[in-house]
Amino acid sequence: MKNYFIANGEVFNTNMGIKEMESRVQETLDENTSGMAQFRVKKLSEKEVRFFFVRDFLCDPDKRIIYDADMALITGLGIGAFQLQAVGGYPMIHPLNFAGKNFYTDITAFIRFYKFQLFEEMGQLVEHIGLRCYSDRILMQIVF
Repeated sequence: MKNYFIANGEVFNTNMGIKEMESRVQETLDENTSGMAQFRVKKLSEKEVRFFFVRDFLCDPDKRIIYDADMALITGLGIGAFQLQAVGGYPMIHPLNFAGKNFYTDITAFIRFYKFQLFEEMGQLVEHIGLRCYSDRILMQIVF
C-alpha cells in the first residue's frame, strides 16, 4: 500500500525511491532558493516518512511556531499564501501573526493545514505529524 505526502509542492508516495524524491525536490529548491536550501529523506517505509529541509533562518526552537518561509518550503505554495491580505497575501492559515518582517503561526495550525492539503489533493489520511523548526533545519515526521 502506498501513502502520499507533500514536500516542496511535489507529491510523493511511500513506494518511490529516496534518491528520486530527493532529486525532484532539490531541483525545485535550487530554482526557488538559488541553492540556499536542501532536502533529505531520513527514513521511508510504508507506514512512516521522516524528512528534513536544511536552510539558514533565525528562529527559536523552543517556540512552537513556524514562519511563512518554512511553510512555503514544506508545501511549495508561494509565500503569499501565508501572509495577510492587508500586505497582498491570501492567508490559508488562521491565526497568522506578524513578527517584524515575517508572518508565523503555531505549529498545530500548520499541521492542520498540511493534513487538509493531503486529504484534499490525494484523499490521504494520516495518524500523526511531527514538526520541529530549528535555525538550520526543519524536521518533519508523518505516520500513516
